[in-house]
Amino acid sequence: MDDMGIDVVLLGYGAIGQAVHRMLGAHDGEVRVLGVLDRASLADPDPAARTARTTGPDGPGSGPRVPVLDLATAIERADLVIECASPVAVRAHGPAITGAGTDLLVASLGALADGRLRAALEAGPGRCHYSTGAIGGLDLIRASAGTINAIELHTRKLPAALLHPGLPGTLRSAITRVAESGTAAPVFSGSVADAVRDFPSNINVAAALGLAAGDLDLVAVDIIADPAAAMTRHEITVRGDGGNYRFGIENFPDPANPATSALTARSMVSGVLRLAGRGPHFI
Repeated sequence: MDDMGIDVVLLGYGAIGQAVHRMLGAHDGEVRVLGVLDRASLADPDPAARTARTTGPDGPGSGPRVPVLDLATAIERADLVIECASPVAVRAHGPAITGAGTDLLVASLGALADGRLRAALEAGPGRCHYSTGAIGGLDLIRASAGTINAIELHTRKLPAALLHPGLPGTLRSAITRVAESGTAAPVFSGSVADAVRDFPSNINVAAALGLAAGDLDLVAVDIIADPAAAMTRHEITVRGDGGNYRFGIENFPDPANPATSALTARSMVSGVLRLAGRGPHFI
């Protein structure tokens, strides 16, 4: 990092990673994207093969391709690694990144429901930053930490956004029935840990609330599958000794990845620009 901006590497280059890369292109004087870490680069034992490769979306107007780096090169060259992949990637590579002194921005906050992983990431010397992702109000919740008695999260999503390969059979059947019926219905109720277990890639909001409050056990999660949902809705209620707060947030799904919000990549870019020194700075 220098006075002329920061050097970053993207961990993951799917829909979110490509969107972050595209938006950061408008700020190349402040943020330089050195390359990406993808599944192949993290698995390939030949550094020469990794560094010779580029990746990027194909087709007209898809934008420039970007170098593929190996993990050691990324850690050595980057000021910040931006995780745009999955909880699995955070668990597999996060501790090595922060342990080597490189900062990490985590989007897959569900991974941090694991206290041991969270402690490993925060042990440093690199810093671990949490993306605000698809919601706001986390500054208020963080300020209220220690006074909060309960947080309720009611999330409403399209059934297709909740289906994923690792989903337990009973949940898959329930969500499929909702999709076929055309009528909204609750499909999940439980803790952050349970929500992250069953929906590891699309309920990061629940983990964000618990992390901001300083206690994931304060958060109760309800998920509603709604075939008519044009937007993903999060209703958040906070009750505490210092006051009661309610947030209602509606986001359009990302067209390239309906499991996540279109706001997610924008939030990540906003966070990167703050780390690069761009204001305004609300403290």
